[in-house]
Amino acid sequence: MRRKLLVLPLVAFAAIAGAVAFAGNGTSSAQEGPLPAPSAGKVITTEPLLQPKGLAMGPDGMLYVAESGSGGTTPITVDGGEGTIGNTGRISKIDPNTGARTTVADGLPSHASSEGEAVGPADVAFIGSTLYYLQTHAGEAYGFPGTPTGIYRVTATGDTVLVADLGQFNIDNPVDAITDGTQPDVEVGGNPYSMQTRLSQFYVVDGNHNRLLRSTTGGAVSQVVEFPDHPVSTGIDITSDGTIYVSYLGVGPFFPEDGKVVRVNPTTGVITQVAAGVAMLTDVEFGPGNQLYALQINDPQEAGEAFFAPGTGKIVKVNGDGTMSPIVTGLSFPTFMLFDGDTAYVSNMGIAPIGSIVKIENFSAVTPPAPQPTAAPTQAPVATPTRPGGITGPDTGSGGFADSDGGSVLPFALALAAGVAILGSGALLRMKRR
Repeated sequence: MRRKLLVLPLVAFAAIAGAVAFAGNGTSSAQEGPLPAPSAGKVITTEPLLQPKGLAMGPDGMLYVAESGSGGTTPITVDGGEGTIGNTGRISKIDPNTGARTTVADGLPSHASSEGEAVGPADVAFIGSTLYYLQTHAGEAYGFPGTPTGIYRVTATGDTVLVADLGQFNIDNPVDAITDGTQPDVEVGGNPYSMQTRLSQFYVVDGNHNRLLRSTTGGAVSQVVEFPDHPVSTGIDITSDGTIYVSYLGVGPFFPEDGKVVRVNPTTGVITQVAAGVAMLTDVEFGPGNQLYALQINDPQEAGEAFFAPGTGKIVKVNGDGTMSPIVTGLSFPTFMLFDGDTAYVSNMGIAPIGSIVKIENFSAVTPPAPQPTAAPTQAPVATPTRPGGITGPDTGSGGFADSDGGSVLPFALALAAGVAILGSGALLRMKRR
């Protein structure tokens, strides 16, 4: 089946890129102009970031960020999806007080769709004072022979050394949904999205193969658990006792009930639902007071007919009754978040080359925005999408529902207007269909 890489609709992508210009004074005009401002916090970066994804606080007190880059000038077609590749990915460190950026490592693999949304460096993490980064969509299949999808150590001189070849592990050990053919959208080597470390081991969530992997610093890779039903697994956090929490993006058309936070027992592999009801979650993190929070990249319901809209991203609180409630609103396509004490950092505009870091101080004192009244519709409402039947598995493609021959029953133009595929941090979080 031919797959198409759909990302932010061209009109929306161009509008956002044209509207946001950095003033060079420590703030972004996104907070003053067309791009909505978050309900709490401020942009601290002084220059645009290249589609920022995963974050880590270093032992030096600097904020480290994986930037997916912008692809390149070399065209490539992978399983029907056209794009470009280049060595535009990088790892940066940001001074959390001044927002000044310093390059730690650059020239890293980047794979961009034809619309410009890129994946490459996906996440960063420390073991002691050593920095590691997660690379997705690399290896021979994506035009980077000798640089596979996996975990890399970053040296003091900015060189990168392969630690674990996750791409080859995924190829050699496909998940059941790929083996039995129920998941037709298979990305070569998988799509590692996020990474955490514990007891000198790496834990990696793959958003395409829908699995949780564990790796030693010696490169021994194993599977902890496979997430069933292709939920598009995204963010990860780990408690002091080793319990793992993972967020689900869900698949298009992104029903709220498909956005979930689950708990994984690392010994038994048992998966337990913790909360649901917020679509399109890209991260999950414990914050002040050991409270669990999740990050919503986009709210399709709030965006309305546009389906994707800046300013609809949120940090939501995971409540004890299994619900989630907004704490910070007005974020624009946020991809990752990090808590450092009572301060939160968010990769904002993480799927555009005008990315930034939003810093929210005194997070525990943030007052959730008051609920906004629903405006009366000015025209007939759009019909609520229903789950189509007769499809054996989710698929990545034009954004419409597949017919029996694997084609789209919605024209491509309508798909561009109604939905996008999200290439997530590290991972391709592309438009999924049920």
